[in-house]
Amino acid sequence: MSHIVVIRSYKPGDEINCKELVKAGIMSSLNSTFFGIVFKELTFQLMILFAAIMFIFFGLPLTVCVLVIPLVIFLVYVGTYIAFTAKTMEVSEEVSNVPRIYMSNAFSCFWVAEAFEPYLMTHDPKNVQYNLMTEQQFRNSDIDISSQVKKIVGTVALCKSHRLDKGAWIKRLYVHEQYRRKGIASCLVNVAVQFAIDEGYSCANLVASEYTEAGRELCLKKGFELQQMYHKPILGSLITVLMYELTYQIKPGEDDYVPPVYSRSMLNK
Repeated sequence: MSHIVVIRSYKPGDEINCKELVKAGIMSSLNSTFFGIVFKELTFQLMILFAAIMFIFFGLPLTVCVLVIPLVIFLVYVGTYIAFTAKTMEVSEEVSNVPRIYMSNAFSCFWVAEAFEPYLMTHDPKNVQYNLMTEQQFRNSDIDISSQVKKIVGTVALCKSHRLDKGAWIKRLYVHEQYRRKGIASCLVNVAVQFAIDEGYSCANLVASEYTEAGRELCLKKGFELQQMYHKPILGSLITVLMYELTYQIKPGEDDYVPPVYSRSMLNK
């Protein structure tokens, strides 16, 4: 058994690898978010508006006014990049404080997915089948890893919600791009949900953007339901991204709030 992924709790020494992973995870959706925003109706309206202002009020030739199109696209990219960079800095700061935020009490936790591979990795991880196991299963297996290297390829965290009574937030769900579609994200979500159940939470919520459809589909298959949708500003109020808040109801009836029911077609809009 030469290719293994172990889901375990965060421990000292993981900080640097976790920072690199979450940074790559956040930035990996930069392009899809950018293109999604560019092709929105509002972006086209901005292009037409700016071109009309230049033509009507400044009397510029139409050929010059057309140049507003790449200008708007450039501004959208800059705004999106700045927003993603700010998010990366925010999450990196949080990862630096994982021991205090997530590991200092019994009601929150931070997990990593750690891959064990041969020193001489001759195959692309995308083409390798990994055996997934929990930390306890790994300890009981008595597998010899003396000739293998380890690498953190996924993260997830859970903490108490300050908005929902007896509710929890699942956060920082990231999987390295080369290790996706191998069941790692599914195992990370399972561990977080099971922790919420064991600690007596009534529900576990998470937030995903409109450009992370694979993640939303994974959570829906696991029994999560849509609780609400809202727009997150990217470039002020002009450019926003639709966010989905999903909830996994553990103890129905304990919270006064009853989430609305949405169809799958609405989730994919």
